[in-house]
Amino acid sequence: MAQVRKLYRNCKVWVDADDAGRPLEERGLVKIRYRKDSPETYSAKVSEVSDLDPAAEAASKSAESRGEGAAPAPPKRPRAPRRTARAAPVAAGDALVIHTDGSCFGNPGPAGVGVLMEWKGKTKEISRYLGEGTNNIAELTAIEVALQEVKNRRVPVRIHTDSAYAIGVLSEGWKVKENRELVAQIQALMRDFADLAFVKVRGHAGDPGNERVDQLARDAIMRRS
Repeated sequence: MAQVRKLYRNCKVWVDADDAGRPLEERGLVKIRYRKDSPETYSAKVSEVSDLDPAAEAASKSAESRGEGAAPAPPKRPRAPRRTARAAPVAAGDALVIHTDGSCFGNPGPAGVGVLMEWKGKTKEISRYLGEGTNNIAELTAIEVALQEVKNRRVPVRIHTDSAYAIGVLSEGWKVKENRELVAQIQALMRDFADLAFVKVRGHAGDPGNERVDQLARDAIMRRS
């Protein structure tokens, strides 16, 4: 089976096609992938899939070949010691444990957030669609949504996230080049908490909480709600 490059809701996608390059259509739908080698496929209406602008695509490929389209290097961390990336010890059961994750099908593309809150045996889950956005916006917004849900801000709060970017710009002094307003909003919210710290986890490494919020974020995108 072949794949052809198309445009879906302003995002470049790969569409399953026959050997002649014609999209494989079934009941008015085609299968799309946001990465060519991704095992995940999504259904899209034929009417929402269009051809790429040949001139723009050629310019994009030319820029990539010159290295201009490469992703920017992550910002350098400051020399000052970390303040909140490593959570301070808290007695078992005394902290509100929060897992957050943001997901984006394409970057930018449809985005969603997932939140899992655990407190003294009780849990709360949030799965919310954001619309079009970037992966970094989704990661930051997941943290903002979680903090807004906390009623008692005097209890210790530990936020588990796999986003080094979110931890860096929110608590480690990384220079904020994008999403400045969103970062400032979250930092203002963080100041309301008596004991707030981040815990960096490895993404997609079998951590149950991280795996769950990843699924919640993806579910929100699929539902578009």
